[in-house]
Amino acid sequence: MNAPSIVFPPRLVPGDLIGLTTPASPPEKPELIDETIARLTAFGFRIKPGKNLRKRDSYLAGSDEERAEDINAMFADPEVKGIYALRGGYGSCRILPLIDYAAIRANSKPFLGYSDVTAMHNAILVKTGLVTFHGPNASSAFQPGNEATCRRVLMEPIDLSASTLFSRDAANEAKLKTVVPGRVIGRLIGGNMTCLLRLLGTPYAPDFRGVILFLEDTGEKAYRIDGNFCHLRLAGVLDQIAGLVIGQFDHSDAAEETRIAACLHREAERIGVPCVTGAPIGHFAEQITIPHGAQAELDADVGSLKLV
Repeated sequence: MNAPSIVFPPRLVPGDLIGLTTPASPPEKPELIDETIARLTAFGFRIKPGKNLRKRDSYLAGSDEERAEDINAMFADPEVKGIYALRGGYGSCRILPLIDYAAIRANSKPFLGYSDVTAMHNAILVKTGLVTFHGPNASSAFQPGNEATCRRVLMEPIDLSASTLFSRDAANEAKLKTVVPGRVIGRLIGGNMTCLLRLLGTPYAPDFRGVILFLEDTGEKAYRIDGNFCHLRLAGVLDQIAGLVIGQFDHSDAAEETRIAACLHREAERIGVPCVTGAPIGHFAEQITIPHGAQAELDADVGSLKLV
């Protein structure tokens, strides 16, 4: 079966109706839902809460069927112009067989989120070719620190030849490092490392040939990150990619963060494709928004990633 052609969704504009869903875990504080709706409304959007948005089933935001129902309903609704995941957590992978991919293909619109939502980004790309957006979930989107990149990538007309997602400058030079020099063009594929690995061997795993793989994670110890790279290597993924963008791999323990940094550097050198570490992708307020599945150029020499 041939892979579907890549489709870019229409841009968002102020006044658009945005669907709010919970494909994974419920918010730790129920009031986060109302706070999120108020903030996005103040920014200029109209909000349509999913029918099951406030459901809770232990560590899941309702049953698998309820969470998938909201995703499917939002894509099928012609008045809804974009769809946000409220948060990540765990559970997106459980609903992948219940998603109506034909409806998504027929009703292209921006779908946004990160972390556990990695499963949704990759499944939607594989099944429909739709470019989705890996970036702040609704609970943190359009806040100070990420408002500019949210607006630029989601709302402003893009000149693909000049749209830089990140570049090294005086402000980030200490963090954004070149590990393996070189320049490469490929599709941006990836997300949260742990969640991406859950898709290997399933019908929802992406084609890694020639891609620029971007990865981030949080709270994982160095040995687990090492094991994840081992998994990718044994599965043949790392032999196929053309470039590597390593985002933030944060941990609450400083000594563990040192071990993680050493692990990431060692693995990147071993893979040997053009690579930068410390990219502004991950679990922090200033993360950028990445069009997942879009064609991009990684210039590891100068530390930049731009759409092409």
